[in-house]
Amino acid sequence: MKHYFWMMCMALCFLLSCNSDDYCENSRIATTSLEDEYACNDTRYSLDISTTEQFELITNLDEYEDKITGTCDPTLIDFEKFDLIIGKVRLGSGNDSIDYSLIESCTEGRSLYVTFIQNDTMVAPVITYHVLVTKAELNKTIEVRIFNERRA
Repeated sequence: MKHYFWMMCMALCFLLSCNSDDYCENSRIATTSLEDEYACNDTRYSLDISTTEQFELITNLDEYEDKITGTCDPTLIDFEKFDLIIGKVRLGSGNDSIDYSLIESCTEGRSLYVTFIQNDTMVAPVITYHVLVTKAELNKTIEVRIFNERRA
């Protein structure tokens, strides 16, 4: 009985010492694009947004039509399902592609990592980047972080 009592005390101490805040794991949030959902053509060059801000969060058709121009038909976008995160940057060389990761961090909140995969062409393009995120996923503030990477 004495042995059982000590084992219970040790188990209780162990359980009390565990804190759910001690373990935190970042999670990736699904995103999609205007190209994938609505067959828009290479939006890096075919969309433009009238902003001097780093990015905009577009939540409805009126905002889209007010701030964005280009060849993608905005009436196709399901703004009841998606919000659009969009911005533009000037790059120092040519662009091959853009990689996106929307990450939920326990310590830093939500961050959209936008990585421009650059090449050696001597152009300095202005590139539009964007992701579509389900409205349910964008109930918190978000930070956009821009990175450049050279293709090897």
